[in-house]
Amino acid sequence: MSYSLHSGGQFEKQAAETKIARLDQSDMHGSIGSIPDQMEAAWEEIAERTFPDACRNVNHVVVAGMGGSALGAHLIQDVFQDRLRVPVTVVSDYAAPSWIDERTLIVLSSYSGGTEEVMAVAEHGLSRGIPMIALTTGGNLEAFAGRHGLPAVVFGSELNTCGQPRIGLGYAVTYLLAMFRQLGFVELAGSELTRAIMLLREANPLYAAPEEENPAYALARSTRGKSILIMASEHLTGNAHIMANQWNENAKNLAAWFAIPELNHHLLEGMAHPAENRDGLAAVLIQSGLYDPRNRRRQEITRTLLEEQGIATLIIAPRGETALEQACDLLLFGTYASFYQAVMNDVDPSPIPWVDQFKRRMTE
Repeated sequence: MSYSLHSGGQFEKQAAETKIARLDQSDMHGSIGSIPDQMEAAWEEIAERTFPDACRNVNHVVVAGMGGSALGAHLIQDVFQDRLRVPVTVVSDYAAPSWIDERTLIVLSSYSGGTEEVMAVAEHGLSRGIPMIALTTGGNLEAFAGRHGLPAVVFGSELNTCGQPRIGLGYAVTYLLAMFRQLGFVELAGSELTRAIMLLREANPLYAAPEEENPAYALARSTRGKSILIMASEHLTGNAHIMANQWNENAKNLAAWFAIPELNHHLLEGMAHPAENRDGLAAVLIQSGLYDPRNRRRQEITRTLLEEQGIATLIIAPRGETALEQACDLLLFGTYASFYQAVMNDVDPSPIPWVDQFKRRMTE
């Protein structure tokens, strides 16, 4: 199945808006629309910030974070893979790598400030004398940084009124990117981010309207009732990761992500069984004219072979002329699409009852 729009007209738009008003009790829809504002606010706030030399004179960066607090690092890793002056490793666990030393910077990223895995890495880094920076809205992490004299970027979340960290990605991506710029880890002109934000402001009215002309809404409707496999390459691989996480959390709908070319070495064989599952799957291939020609060719062959196995395939291609612009556009697009899938699944996208139940049991 190719990606196509469905007709529905004004009646469907009105019905969708009524359903959104009923289900979206925390106004996630409004928070998604504020992502460009989050980015602008974060960039302006950190523009004049300085950090100690110990944080700057390093040869490796570890970003410790879970869920939405780590997703910004994944995006930056892939978008700036050819521009980062130091390697960046994302740690989403309790333990820091054994190789960290005083020439490693640990960025402790926790939106809430209470993520136990991040706090465990913080204690480990403190015991080893590792330079660290906290990135948070407050909580235990802010208090930890204060007690131990660590530099901290503590930000407000007024532009994320639904309160969900995964919708605060405008903050998360931009604060981390601006921090890396200030530390000399990546060369980035302010005009590059300004153009990306302008692109989002132009796209936002289209993505925000639940109607057939909106490709984010159309993607959700085309994949309704299916588990999705999100496939991307190169600078958009981090976006595939983000989109899968949001599809799982927002839509309460199973999604997984894979990278091309790596998936070409195993995944196509996995489509054979169980055969009865094929009708419940859709592959979403994220394409870009910026990909290496060999990866563009791989995308086309992958699509063809999936369709030959009876798997529905859909193609999406973000707007933008640069890797950063495309990644930002896809961030906004994918977040809206996961929101619309939640509405089509007749659920409020904000609550995460199973995750909350897991956390409660961990404290017992």
